[in-house]
Amino acid sequence: MQNQAATVGIFAIASMLVASVVDLNSSGFSPMLVAPMVFVALCFAWAIFCVRVVNSHGHRVLVRSWFSDSASLKEGSLLVVFPEYVVEDKNQFGPWAHRRLLPAVGQTIAIDVPDILVPVGQGLYCLKVNTKVIGTVEPYSVDELIKNTVSIEDRCQDVIANVLRSAVFDKPVEEALAEAQRIFLKDADSISKLLCALPAFKVTQLLLDADKCIAPADSATKQAFDLVLQRKQEGAKRDAVEAGMATEEQKVKLAKVALQASRNEMMLQQEIYGQEGAAMIEAAKHTKALYLFSGGSGLSSGGSGLSSAVLSLPS
Repeated sequence: MQNQAATVGIFAIASMLVASVVDLNSSGFSPMLVAPMVFVALCFAWAIFCVRVVNSHGHRVLVRSWFSDSASLKEGSLLVVFPEYVVEDKNQFGPWAHRRLLPAVGQTIAIDVPDILVPVGQGLYCLKVNTKVIGTVEPYSVDELIKNTVSIEDRCQDVIANVLRSAVFDKPVEEALAEAQRIFLKDADSISKLLCALPAFKVTQLLLDADKCIAPADSATKQAFDLVLQRKQEGAKRDAVEAGMATEEQKVKLAKVALQASRNEMMLQQEIYGQEGAAMIEAAKHTKALYLFSGGSGLSSGGSGLSSAVLSLPS
């Protein structure tokens, strides 16, 4: 406001000077008429060339002044009047330097994190992890933009890399993969605690890119991946063979039980009817089964007589 008041004062002085010059030249124009006209013309030109309408809905703008170090963060619809101007230099956006606009407070945004190289197996192997984070923008000031000059993408990459490396550095490849996946499956509070060193940003989700996966970063790690996959496949084949053997073993056991039951039944018949009577009963059973199978046709009356004879044995 002070700058704007000074500008208006300069216009008033310039108008009076122009009116004085017109009066000295005796051009026929009244100084009392010339001064307001000049003042209005200067104000109109100033409004045309020095006033800017800014609509910052859904984001914030950084406003600075040409003749001072004052700066402010604003949002919504506003007028920016010379000597104020909206900063378009992204290097002054602090942690949001890689973004096109300054985010609004409370806004939920997704940040694509560059590839992270994670050593495992005491540094013998290396994994490549492509991640992204989703979080909420927290309140930030102009001073925080000045102090935090590292972009939020680079900060996320550093923090996530430190979390992953400290978790899997001393683990073999297979265990490192499992541990990394467990980290990505943590709840929002746990992830926020893991990634708490980010300025003006609270992470709520840590995700692998949808079209990416944890991949080997060099040939040695790829060979280790292939060995793990081969071992898993061999284990699956071995489990299938063992399952098949268990099924066959179960069938053998059932057959043994059925055979033992049949033997016990025959022994009981021998005890009741004697050896010949038991043989006649078995013959009758086979004859009846044959009769039922053939539908009752094609059998001689001898078969029926045998069955009757067997069934009429004394108890």
